[in-house]
Amino acid sequence: MNTSIPKHRQHGMTLIEIMVALVISLFLLAGLLQMFIATRQSSRIQENLSRVQENGRFGIEYINRVIRQAGYRSRATILNGEDFKQKFNVDRIGGTDNDGTNSSDRVIVRFEGENVGQGEVRNCLNQSISSPAISIDTLSIDSNNNLQCQAVTPVGAAPQTQPILENMEDIQVLYGEKKGSNLAYVSAANVQNWDNVFSVRVSLVLRTADDNLVDAPQPYTINGVTTTPPATDRRLRRVFTTTIALRN
Repeated sequence: MNTSIPKHRQHGMTLIEIMVALVISLFLLAGLLQMFIATRQSSRIQENLSRVQENGRFGIEYINRVIRQAGYRSRATILNGEDFKQKFNVDRIGGTDNDGTNSSDRVIVRFEGENVGQGEVRNCLNQSISSPAISIDTLSIDSNNNLQCQAVTPVGAAPQTQPILENMEDIQVLYGEKKGSNLAYVSAANVQNWDNVFSVRVSLVLRTADDNLVDAPQPYTINGVTTTPPATDRRLRRVFTTTIALRN
């Protein structure tokens, strides 16, 4: 009696099936890679913009503190009935127009120190000043796109300069000068009498630390003027503006 034994052959994937599977896998990997790149780029943008926002807030607060000291007089000077210019023969506030890095402005602040026991007065480098010395603090943009402070304390001493804030591209300053019953904001070159300046409007342009965040240069507007960065510049920029009343 003959007994037939069934034969089981091993079956596998054909070459065509393997190729189809590889193609599908490549599409899936490409999608995952594209999602990763988009997520990473979005994360870079948000991180850089957060840093710009933080630097902008610090820059505005710092500049406010420095400029508000313009024309400060010690208690003794006030009791003597002397105003700042009368005693020191210099203006309490001043500036230059478009002569700095990236055609930025400079703002110059002068103020007196204070006597012992009457509180502390510090310059833009956080150095304590004693009356009757005065400090000349100059805020500007250096060649590395940093906000910098130059302090001359007391007058005649060697200037001391220190960068304060990085990635600041421009600073534009307008001065609120009272002309009759009107207050007009003009550039430093157009101020007629610094004694009549009662407020200062400062606009800052800060940029992201990283480049290649966007596909094309992003224009920005400051004091009504729109500027477009060079074709190879892919940074993002933000403009911060503050108006500071001169207390003294």
